[in-house]
Amino acid sequence: MRLSLSIFLMLTLMMLSSVASAQSDPQDERPTQQVDEKPWRKKTDKDGEKTRQKSVRATQKTYASMARALLGDPHWSERFWRLLEDETPKIAIHPFKAEDLPIPLPEAQAYVEGLSTALVAQSKGRYAIVGRQELGAVVDEIHQIGTRTESVNPLGELMDRARSDLLAVGHLALQKDWVVLSYKLVETESGRIVSTAQGRFKRSQGEVAANVTGLSLKGAAVQAARKLLRDASKLDHVMVQGLRYQTSGVHTAFGRYFMEMLSDEFRKVSASGPRNINNLSLSDFVVEEERFRGLKLAKSQTLEENQLGSEAGRYLIKGTYWVLADHIEIRLTLFQTGGASVSWRGRVLRSEIPEDLTLVPPPAPIEEADSRPLGPIDLYLSSNKGENPQYKVGEEMTLMVRAGEEAHLACYYVQADGAIFRIFPNRFMTADKLSGGFVQHIPAAGMPFAFEFAPPRGVEAVKCYATDRDVSSRIIPQTAKAAFEPLPQKNERELTKLYRSLSDVTLSEASLIVTVH
Repeated sequence: MRLSLSIFLMLTLMMLSSVASAQSDPQDERPTQQVDEKPWRKKTDKDGEKTRQKSVRATQKTYASMARALLGDPHWSERFWRLLEDETPKIAIHPFKAEDLPIPLPEAQAYVEGLSTALVAQSKGRYAIVGRQELGAVVDEIHQIGTRTESVNPLGELMDRARSDLLAVGHLALQKDWVVLSYKLVETESGRIVSTAQGRFKRSQGEVAANVTGLSLKGAAVQAARKLLRDASKLDHVMVQGLRYQTSGVHTAFGRYFMEMLSDEFRKVSASGPRNINNLSLSDFVVEEERFRGLKLAKSQTLEENQLGSEAGRYLIKGTYWVLADHIEIRLTLFQTGGASVSWRGRVLRSEIPEDLTLVPPPAPIEEADSRPLGPIDLYLSSNKGENPQYKVGEEMTLMVRAGEEAHLACYYVQADGAIFRIFPNRFMTADKLSGGFVQHIPAAGMPFAFEFAPPRGVEAVKCYATDRDVSSRIIPQTAKAAFEPLPQKNERELTKLYRSLSDVTLSEASLIVTVH
């Protein structure tokens, strides 16, 4: 006999109801069975612990892989091979600065500690790893210099003061909820990069969780202006250097828009705020041609320090912004002569930003990790609009280069399309040897050429190399071009690789990211 589906279901429900009534009868003395209301709980705990342990193992494996890449087969110089035979070389790990990071400093330091542990294991006693705690006062001093003056060559200073044989220079970036950690190992005496490594680490949900609150652009400008003017000791003049995208040195439409808004708020707050600074003036950071040509910078002095001078009340403001999932984090610092500074940091909701404002610029022709000064020769590169300048079409650029000691100099211009031109030395400026502390202007006064910007607009760069000996006979045949003519190298990386391949040469590098709009 076949039951219809509806009758079958009805009988089943009646049977279940009878069983339930029997189990609930208070006179039934059979012990009731305790049923776990959340039978998945124990299983989840086990799975969670397994997942955590798997994540820890993957992280340790990544650190170990990076350590092997850095110490496994480096391209040592002959001098360093001799050092390995007689001594235990010291490796110092360059510390991160909070203002250069897209994540909190303690989180970044955890990655550094993980790599340090892996390096100790990989070195097997052949190297001494100088960690953050051992650097102690040296690290603190470097950080203070970086905060006070944006030190000309902080990596070079750390090389000298830490008295290490190798320096591990790191760069940290975010790709969604992944941290990308890259390191290069540098011989401190020669500036030679002997190995590189990169690893990716998944951030925990707690680390990536974002606060949904944020400011509007207007609100951020008002809050920043009030805070900075309130905390500055005395204000007469503020020079605006710009708001750059992260650590790239690139200016964007968003950065210009916000700094214009901030300048307007400075004027309003200074005139009507509680301090009533009625005589505050603002200007873009630019050094007039007549004064720029005659500049003589003191040892380790930057162009920005020179322009601030010793007069109280003169400040320079600049900052960076970081593109996060739901926010734009803006970091501003107001500098004064003598190292005094005040800072502001706030988040703007991405939904509050007009769609026509460019947030993420196209890649610069020099990668971020390679754009900072590197090497034992104290090499400083700037322009008449300071470091990482921005120019409008029709404006002219003059460069300023200084080496801390006698050195041979070569400078190149890298266009947005990757084309490279040697700009120094050239047929107008043939001598490439610089005396220590001497400031070289490119072009020099009276030279019959100029760097005047024309379309197309974009992100370009200047790259300079300083060596302890003349290497032109080894470089020029491989570039095979005269000054101001396109080189055969396809990009800056190929050119830099050529310089870094020179054996037994002390090398320093300096870059200038140039935004043309």
